[in-house]
Amino acid sequence: MILASIIRKTGILLGLALIFSVSANGQVTTPADGKNSPGPSIQPPATDTLTDSVLVTIVLKYQQDKNFPELRRILEAQGFWDLFPLAESRVISWNIAIGLGHIVTLKMPAGSVRRLNLAIQNGAWGAFNSEVYLSYEYMPIWKNYIERRAEAKEEREKD
Repeated sequence: MILASIIRKTGILLGLALIFSVSANGQVTTPADGKNSPGPSIQPPATDTLTDSVLVTIVLKYQQDKNFPELRRILEAQGFWDLFPLAESRVISWNIAIGLGHIVTLKMPAGSVRRLNLAIQNGAWGAFNSEVYLSYEYMPIWKNYIERRAEAKEEREKD
């Protein structure tokens, strides 16, 4: 019951955060001179916090047709290290998988997912193929379940 409630609440909050973050910040406007603007801002709004956070695992796979100096030039030219990781995120882990690339896990506000996507699109494309996986903290749910399971087992053994 508690697990279902948490999953339902997390899913609804994440969905709403994604919808509202795009509608509030994701519009591309055309200035009066008719030229396209550079696109949505990748700067975080001042209201983002880690109180409604998600875990995001990003797999940045090296493009195998390029050597390291080429990859570095692309990443520097596109400003990847200025864009990634986002200022409002916390790096949980950052590993290099030999022959694959970077595997990065971030904890970040749910409303920052769009900015993360833009940072990867604007900074990593051409050097990495990317995969992004959203997740949530399961450890407290699991611990609660194990405790309740042990208590239920003790109750059954008393009878």
